Amino acid sequence: MAILILNQRRRAFAPYLTWLEDLEEEVYLYTSAAYGETTEPYAIMQVFNHWTTNDRVEIEALKLYEEHPYRLIIALDESDLIRTARLRERLSLPGQRLESAMAYRDKAWMKSLASQYVLCPAFRRLDSPLHLYDFVQEHGLPVVVKPVDGMGSMNTDIIRTPEQLNEVWERGLGAGLMVEAYIEGEMYEIDGLMMGQEIRFASAGRYSCQPVEILGKECFVELLSPADPIFQRLVQEVQQVIEALPSPGISTFHCELFHTREDELVLCEIASRTAGGRISESVSAMYGVNLNREWVRAQCGLPLTLPTSSPPRVAGVYLMPKRPGTVKKLPEALPFDWVTEYVPRVKTGEVLDAAHSSVDAVMTVIIVGGDSVSLQARLSQLLQYLEREVQILPALKEVAWSEASVIGRK
Repeated sequence: MAILILNQRRRAFAPYLTWLEDLEEEVYLYTSAAYGETTEPYAIMQVFNHWTTNDRVEIEALKLYEEHPYRLIIALDESDLIRTARLRERLSLPGQRLESAMAYRDKAWMKSLASQYVLCPAFRRLDSPLHLYDFVQEHGLPVVVKPVDGMGSMNTDIIRTPEQLNEVWERGLGAGLMVEAYIEGEMYEIDGLMMGQEIRFASAGRYSCQPVEILGKECFVELLSPADPIFQRLVQEVQQVIEALPSPGISTFHCELFHTREDELVLCEIASRTAGGRISESVSAMYGVNLNREWVRAQCGLPLTLPTSSPPRVAGVYLMPKRPGTVKKLPEALPFDWVTEYVPRVKTGEVLDAAHSSVDAVMTVIIVGGDSVSLQARLSQLLQYLEREVQILPALKEVAWSEASVIGRK
């Protein structure tokens, strides 16, 4: 038999044949052009342009099944979960079904199911501007308006004042939105692997700022030691959320919870996929586990490599957000042995816009430490170094400099 993989990642982040080296079956790969050129021995490989909006991906997958049947479809990216679930149902293949994929993608439906078991913010799906008006009348400001199927805090508005509310109405709400009450407190994220509705592995971290407010702000996600007093409480809360939603079968998960001043845990959202923003890579740095690898192998029925003891260290990932301007100076490498990964996402000379999502960064840096105290000390040292070594000339100064140069030449 065979398996089909739907992929939109670069090969460096998705080495499927390496992950599946002991799989005694053919592997078919349908991928976006981002995967890059390869001579890897996929039994069948096809590249699609405009991947996320290209409906031919599903049609060609159906045609492929007729000529070369496969027993599984695997997809790692959130925007592929619904199309993959449709194909599974059509072909009667195992894995996450459409009901589960929708529950994990549609945040309004998610909360309607989860609110029967855990605390959720007051929320409402927005089918008209009157719904937003009524919600604000009932719950007051601030509120958060966001897409029901959004990712990375894109197209999300925090409305704090009547003036901001008027701006939203004047702009027009658009479709596919929801509103929820703004929750004060710290935000935590929990990542792991589930089989059915049982958590088999979990990691938990604390955001230095709420992702919904991260645009244009620095953020550090510190992974917590399992001995941290709140760790098991977070995992238990996520277990309840998972039990409230239709089972995705075998899947990774990424959940975000608010911890309020009243010591309550409140659900922000959960996704049936691996965390972005290099959080999963920081999990790997701390626990030695690649969640995507284990997710793919588990679906194929292959042996897993999951941690069986507490990690010897903690880790965290720092994200430097984009801001308008021109990159004048950027380090090629970082001189610290406790940096396990440094990924610059821009180049010297590049002109930047403002950040459009919570993971739209100048760079990401993963650091490790013996405990939270040493990790925070190293973060402080890193930030001091980057303050000296990173230079982004603000857009307004760039204009002034250009005008001065023109004047000087006249």
